[in-house]
Amino acid sequence: MTHRLLAVLAVLSLGTGSALAQESLSKERPKPAPKKAPVLISKRVMSVGAHASYGIMMNGVSAFKLPSVPSCCPGYESTSGSGMVFGAEIAIPMSETIDIGGRLVYQSSSTDFTAAEPITVRAGNGVLVSAINHSFKTTTSFLMIEPVASFKLGGGLSMMAGLRVGTTLGGTYDQQESLADPSIPYDFSSGSGLNNVKAGDIPNTSGLQAGVLLGVRYGVALSGGLSLMPEVTYSPMFTDVVTDASWTISPLRIGVGILFDIMSTETASTPIQP
Repeated sequence: MTHRLLAVLAVLSLGTGSALAQESLSKERPKPAPKKAPVLISKRVMSVGAHASYGIMMNGVSAFKLPSVPSCCPGYESTSGSGMVFGAEIAIPMSETIDIGGRLVYQSSSTDFTAAEPITVRAGNGVLVSAINHSFKTTTSFLMIEPVASFKLGGGLSMMAGLRVGTTLGGTYDQQESLADPSIPYDFSSGSGLNNVKAGDIPNTSGLQAGVLLGVRYGVALSGGLSLMPEVTYSPMFTDVVTDASWTISPLRIGVGILFDIMSTETASTPIQP
């Protein structure tokens, strides 16, 4: 009796194990989780572009005249001229708020110096008070390198600070002296109503120009990675235009640039998935 009971239990155990095995084999294996597509981000590598500006040329002088150009003028005082500045630039991002870069610019300047020298001349039994007008017209040109750092203040507004180092390419002058009142019946010793009429190249131009650059600019994003950059800058200069007289030209520039952003694509780093 006991042997029969054990045999029945053994048969039942084998049947149950076989059924469980068949049920386990019939189940489908779980499908692997789909791989997530990598997240790509665009990063600005650098910006390149060009700009142009109109310059109010602040000519800093005191009792100025060129020693090598004969003149009867007691000296000219500071005045302003005008000119244009054209250049190319590059900017490299160092952080979210700071760019460093440089510019190569050509600058032209035209300035007319004038001075009135009071004189008294005899007219019969009396005297006439008048003046001699002195005129000294100049044109100059420069080539400059401007290393600049730009600090983003927010909302497209940036502050710029940097240096200006370059050279004077050359210049010309046109000088003359005349009586302020042409009705006065006198001429200069030359027998003409004009005196010291001279023109030519400005002598002894300085090979080194150095100063600083300060300014603000505002970025307006356009399509295709382009940005429009209106700006205002001022560049006080520390070196003279010529080697034999005190004469600096410091431009106050109002202009606009256009920059093109060069981008690279990178895969965003993500945490390890289980």
